[in-house]
Amino acid sequence: MSEVNSSAFFGAVLKGIACTRNNGPDGEDYERGVIEPARRIRELEKEASGRELTSAEAERVLGWLETVLDTKRTPAEEREHHIRHVCEAGGLTVVARVSV
Repeated sequence: MSEVNSSAFFGAVLKGIACTRNNGPDGEDYERGVIEPARRIRELEKEASGRELTSAEAERVLGWLETVLDTKRTPAEEREHHIRHVCEAGGLTVVARVSV
C-alpha cells in the first residue's frame, strides 16, 4: 500500500456512506452498523489530521466502510464502485479484495 492522501480518502469514505441508500434495518442494527462505524471514521480522521494514514489505519477504515455497506444491504456492484472510488481518491495502489 502506498502513502494515503488522508483528506481525499476520508472525504470519499464519508461521501460513500452518506450517499448510499439504506436498504437494511433501522433502529439498533442501524446504530451499530452505520452510525457507530461512521463515528469511528470521523474520530480517526480527527486523530490523523495533518499526517498520512498508516496501512493498518486505512484497512481499518475500509473495514468500517464494509460494515456500513453490509448493514445498508448495498448491492455488490455499488459496493465495488464505492471501494474503488475510495481507493483511487486516497491514492491506494494495493488493496486486499473486499468480500462482496
